[in-house]
Amino acid sequence: MKKLILQNIFDCFADWSKQFTIACDKGCALCCTQDVTMTAVEGELILDFIRSRSMQPWLEQVLNGRLPDVYLSRTTNQYAQACLNGIEVEIGSGRFDAVCPFLHNDLCRIYPVRPFSCRCFASTQICRKGASASLPPEYLSAATAVSQIIEHLSQFDHWGNMLHVLYLQVSDASARVLEDGANLEAARSGCLRAQPLPGFLISEEETALVFPLVESIFTTVVDHRTIEDILNGR
Repeated sequence: MKKLILQNIFDCFADWSKQFTIACDKGCALCCTQDVTMTAVEGELILDFIRSRSMQPWLEQVLNGRLPDVYLSRTTNQYAQACLNGIEVEIGSGRFDAVCPFLHNDLCRIYPVRPFSCRCFASTQICRKGASASLPPEYLSAATAVSQIIEHLSQFDHWGNMLHVLYLQVSDASARVLEDGANLEAARSGCLRAQPLPGFLISEEETALVFPLVESIFTTVVDHRTIEDILNGR
């Protein structure tokens, strides 16, 4: 059920974002670093894809490489809660210039099931190495809101760097991934628990453009119930 809801959330965001002219194209991979956070349900979607193509040995080889050195102090919803309470906080730190190990010839090997952090990262102008992507604030607020909904969907399960989450998920099913005790410890210490949605960080100026996306997600029907009802346990 969660994976089906996640796919519908992806579709809603893809439809909503068509109003923006995005410069990104196939083979554009400057933003494809290891700076990707995701939830456990996104990891399950990736693992289903990997198993369906018998790519488990490749994934285990990737995960037995060096995991990124990342410190995340708060999930997106914990950060939102702090902001809503008027508390200044830091999300965390890490080194994110390493190329994503899922890239091959500048193409993503798990593209159909890539996490939302990858799906929403875009630019309205062609990126240059060392330069920043360009996106309107409404787009960024919408992406944050969707990230919050996805975190709520996976609440109390793993949330963190993509490779850390996958390492923990795969290690539960295959002892071969446990070759490096340092990696296991890094994954365990690097992951947090997804938290419920405390509210959205959307300004009044952005409401008219962003809330239709939130409404389209909440009113989508999955198994005879709206996503909003499912997320609220109704």
